[in-house]
Amino acid sequence: MPQWFNLEIQNKFEVLSTSHLIMLGTLFAVLVLLLINHKNLTMNTRLQQITRWSLFSLLLIAEVGHTIWGLANQNWNMEDHAPLHLCGVASLLAMVALLTYNKKIIQIIYFIGIIPAIITLLTPEVFYSFPHFRFMKFFLHHMALAWAGVFLILVTSTTITFRSLLEMFAYLNVYAAFIFILNRLIGTNYLFLASTPDVSTPLDILGSGVWYYINLELFCFALFLGMYGIYRLFARNSFTRYSSLRKNKPINS
Repeated sequence: MPQWFNLEIQNKFEVLSTSHLIMLGTLFAVLVLLLINHKNLTMNTRLQQITRWSLFSLLLIAEVGHTIWGLANQNWNMEDHAPLHLCGVASLLAMVALLTYNKKIIQIIYFIGIIPAIITLLTPEVFYSFPHFRFMKFFLHHMALAWAGVFLILVTSTTITFRSLLEMFAYLNVYAAFIFILNRLIGTNYLFLASTPDVSTPLDILGSGVWYYINLELFCFALFLGMYGIYRLFARNSFTRYSSLRKNKPINS
C-alpha cells in the first residue's frame, strides 16, 4: 500500500504550516469568489450546475474515501468513521440539499455547516501532513462543506429568519440529546459532549462538568446569532443595492 494511503504517519501535521496556510487560503479565496459571483451563479444555469455537482462530488468522494481508507487499513471504527459528528451530519445533509434544493435542509446547513467547518479548519484535529490521503480528505471535505453552505444560500430563495434560527437550534439540541445518550452507551465522543478535542480549540475555554454543557449551549447559540446577523447584513445590503438600481433605472417612454 502506498505511503500516502497507509496508517503510518510520515510527517506529522503542524498548525499554520505551509500546507495548512495554503488550504486556508484556498478556503477563503473560493468563499470570496462565490460571494463575488453570486449573480452569475444565479443567472448562469450551466455555471450553477457545474458548481453544484462539483461540490456534491467532493463531499461524496470524501465520505466514501474515508470509509475505504479505514477498511483498507483495517482501522475502521465507529467513532472515527461513522458520520455522526456535526460536520459529518452536515456533510450528508449538504449532499441531500445539493440534490434537492430543499429549503429546510439548506437552513440547517447554513447554521451547522459553515462556521463549524471553518473553525475545524482553523484548529484541525488531523495528524497526517500533506500529501497523505487523510490530510487531503480532511481539508477538502470541510472546505467543500463550507462552500456548499454558502453556495446553497446564494443560488436558492432560502431565507434565514430569527424563527428559523430558533427552529434549527432546537433541532441541534434534540440531536445533541440523542448523541449524549449514544456516547454514554458506546463510549464515543461525538459532538465533543464527553470531552474536548485532543487539539486546542475554542471549546477548551468552556470549563468542565455541568458548566461545560451550559457554556457549550451558550457558545452554539452565539454562533447561530452571529450567522443570523451575517445573513441579515448581506440581505439588507443586497436589498439596498437592488432598490438603488431600480431608483436610478431610466424610465422607458
